[in-house]
Amino acid sequence: MFKRSYYEILGVSFIASQREIKKAYHQLALKHHPDRNPKDENAGDKFNEIAEAYGVLSNPQKKTQYDKRYAPSLHGKSYSRRVNVGQFYEGKTSNELLEDIFKDILGYPITKRGRARKGENLRYHLSIPFEVAALGKETEIEVPYHKRCPACQGLKMQKGTGFKKCPRCKGKGKVKRKKDKRYIERTCLKCKGAGKIMVQPCAQCKGEGEITLTQSLTFKIPPGVETGTRLRVYGKGNPGLNGGPTGDLYIVINVSPHPLFKRKGNDIIYHLPISLRKASLGAQIEIPTLEGKARVKIPPGVQSGKVLRLKRKGIPCTQGTERGDQQVIVKVKKYSRVAAR
Repeated sequence: MFKRSYYEILGVSFIASQREIKKAYHQLALKHHPDRNPKDENAGDKFNEIAEAYGVLSNPQKKTQYDKRYAPSLHGKSYSRRVNVGQFYEGKTSNELLEDIFKDILGYPITKRGRARKGENLRYHLSIPFEVAALGKETEIEVPYHKRCPACQGLKMQKGTGFKKCPRCKGKGKVKRKKDKRYIERTCLKCKGAGKIMVQPCAQCKGEGEITLTQSLTFKIPPGVETGTRLRVYGKGNPGLNGGPTGDLYIVINVSPHPLFKRKGNDIIYHLPISLRKASLGAQIEIPTLEGKARVKIPPGVQSGKVLRLKRKGIPCTQGTERGDQQVIVKVKKYSRVAAR
């Protein structure tokens, strides 16, 4: 099987520079890629033909061999010879070639097409009151997540624009800096070592390639959670790529301290200050609990440090029906000399 010359395929002259060859290839490859021409049955063959021509002419060694055998002379003879298919070209798949195009144009590689990837998991830090952590509650939160920019389709730049040489490093990717009477090279911070920057970043995503949105989520905080507890919500992370599943959301709990209560396992600790008179004679005292007020009986002659228990007034267990107690630690207040006067 024979076909046109590689120069004819790319539409360039025999003396075209590598820059001209590359530019022609980029334009033709993007124009004839099968994904952009789903109704054209011959698009795949055209794309492979273009890729084959570029694969040879962009390689100095292969181009020299090709020119010696098939190229016309420099004296103006027409190009009439035909080239045997595949003699010089080691083929790549169309998707691999498209990745090379985007890497060359954009300055960074794109993800391989067709490979389904799960979306990134998200982490959300949630501070909740002590009572909510103890008893549980249904709550609603606004969770930020990332989505590919609809304006630039993740390319990070305005349509029809490209890259230009970095003005700071002059396209080298590194800059020299004087230190202690000598110069040292460092990666250029403006272009991050790429040697080029975008001519016009996308206005919607500010050159990030993705935008941040929020979603409302209602979920149940189970009773008994502590600081550091991670709650997993399936399918509420970032969207997957190429049809991959959505990532998950991890809600990390932080419990705010309570002015009156402290936690010890599933028990609640409460310090109860009482007068010397009530400690000597005994009394019925109303105290706060997680679910309102309750009365506790102070026996006569109680001493400081005595622990009284309110059964099942503590924190429910995360598994089962058990529940902790509320420990009431008595603290007897002593009369001061000023108060006695």
